Amino acid sequence: MRSLHVLFALCLIPVMALAADPVPEPSVAPADVLAMEEGIWDAVIEFPPAKPDAAPGRATGVQTNTFVTGRRWIRNDFAVDAKYGGHGTWGYDPVKGKYVGIWVDSNQDYIRFDEGTYDTATRTMTWWSELRQPAPHPPAKYRMREEFRGDTRVLTMTAIGPKSGKEIPLGTITFTRRPGRDPAGL
Repeated sequence: MRSLHVLFALCLIPVMALAADPVPEPSVAPADVLAMEEGIWDAVIEFPPAKPDAAPGRATGVQTNTFVTGRRWIRNDFAVDAKYGGHGTWGYDPVKGKYVGIWVDSNQDYIRFDEGTYDTATRTMTWWSELRQPAPHPPAKYRMREEFRGDTRVLTMTAIGPKSGKEIPLGTITFTRRPGRDPAGL
């Protein structure tokens, strides 16, 4: 019977070690990271040229980001030239130790789930998700990198081929915050 107790105790040591090592807290409070996106933003979008000789495509839009009560989640509404509309919600999941979000828009027929990390040193948020492809193709990885530059944010979108690993630029959006109240509420 004693050997059974010893075996049980030995089995608990790794579990207790995992429990004692929680997911590290982010170095910047999640609400502070989300606050960097709060406000109304004018967007200038540039798409890669459709053909090698062509000029890049351009569009403009408006993004409105507001906190949900409690400041744990931020809601995003995005409209581009009355041809595109999107809506998302994101925040920080302390169990995953990552930012998480959902996105729906007029170009997709599914809810996209995103996970991201924030790099304090570079003031950059990197989001990952999957983009559905037409059958029979597998989903492509989707990466969005967002650089925070005060009242300007630059979001670069890239698809990564599921078989080739080749990066395919999808576009860049430069957001400029409209003047108004202090987004951090300070």
